[in-house]
Amino acid sequence: MADDPRDHVFTLYPYHDVVIASGEGCRLVDTEGRRYLDLASGQLSAALGHGHPRLVRAAQEAATGAVNLGNRFFGQATLEACAEIAGVCQEGLDRVVICSTGSEANELAVRIARAATGHRELVGVRRGYYGATHEMLSLSEYVGFIKGIGAVSPGIHKLPCPDCRRCPLGLAPETCEARCVTQAAGHLREDSTGAVAAVLVEPVLGSGGVIVPPPVYLRAVRALADEFGALLVADEAQTGLGRTGRWMGMEHAGVVPDVTVLSKGLGAGFPVAAVITSAGVEARCIAAPLANMSSHSFDPFAGAIAAEAVRTIRDEGLVARAGELGGVLVERLRQVADRHEILADVRGLGLMAGVDVVSPQTGELDPMTSLVLEAECLLRGLVVGYSALSGVLRILPPLVITEAEIDEACGLLDEAATHIVEQPLDLSRYLPSHTGSMQLAMGFLNQLAGS
Repeated sequence: MADDPRDHVFTLYPYHDVVIASGEGCRLVDTEGRRYLDLASGQLSAALGHGHPRLVRAAQEAATGAVNLGNRFFGQATLEACAEIAGVCQEGLDRVVICSTGSEANELAVRIARAATGHRELVGVRRGYYGATHEMLSLSEYVGFIKGIGAVSPGIHKLPCPDCRRCPLGLAPETCEARCVTQAAGHLREDSTGAVAAVLVEPVLGSGGVIVPPPVYLRAVRALADEFGALLVADEAQTGLGRTGRWMGMEHAGVVPDVTVLSKGLGAGFPVAAVITSAGVEARCIAAPLANMSSHSFDPFAGAIAAEAVRTIRDEGLVARAGELGGVLVERLRQVADRHEILADVRGLGLMAGVDVVSPQTGELDPMTSLVLEAECLLRGLVVGYSALSGVLRILPPLVITEAEIDEACGLLDEAATHIVEQPLDLSRYLPSHTGSMQLAMGFLNQLAGS
């Protein structure tokens, strides 16, 4: 019997049987010739879609030169990337470090904050997600189902989740004055040593369920960081570089952080990230001092990709376009949700939308149905994202998506929702065939059934 290549993959996730052979724009093609419409931008990273000609040319040209120079030299492309990134960040944020991933970038942002402030403790947001390293998983919360992290890092604190639909204080965002943050500040004074180095916040909680905080919440978090002498770190992995209709998601609230972290869309699918801060913070780190040694810091190859991604987003007017098409996307999704009891509360900011999948009986989030709906969409050639067993579909298409593709996607979602409501549930229709993936999938399903 022929060897199955999947047998050589360490199974970390219940992978679909689909194997992708190629991609162009918002389209993917598998090895059997089936076509898919990608509304997840890969892993929320392929901001310019697949095979964008400008990125292809940039990668080809960069590959013919120096691709890695270590920590002692700059490549020309690296310097260009730093200038391009600084040029689209908020005022005063013009000191840039190029690295590889969002997890690495957030770790560096925390080290910068600790060096600049002399403090150690960290504050995150409930249902936030900051990366896959131990420290960032400790700071995150929505990934509580993941086993194996071990002891949580000490000195970690959490602010309330800014989900105004389920406000624990029963307040309205228009008049609440972010009292949840005010209360949290009081608890923080009691529970911490007062030596808070950084407060990390996402302008929109993406992996936590596409939760859009009201501007007053983000402004209150800015004030809290100032009170404790901490740096405010904006994790713009999912929201940065035009996704929300602004270059940076924090701009919607009029808040300027001390540190901005970019990843995902910065490489348009290639792993590159950036940490951006001010000259003042840089000076404090030099005095500390802060050293950062990485095999892939300031790589010219990564710099070439990042610089061209930023230029392309600017030249093609994709920031304003995301704001305009984002309104179309939310409206079309609401039209679909209005036809199905299992879909509720469509919301979004730019081309970043969330749809709750709920139980018709209780109206509560239904992670099992969400998983089935995502799988049924795939069978129809539609790739959507879901928020790690939370019951929320995430819709973050490439910024190059067209209105016609939005209409097509919503039609397929409509068909998928109709099927799972009208037909008896048959899990064998969705389970992967490979043993390892099937075992993981069954484990997830059993966990959901028991929760």
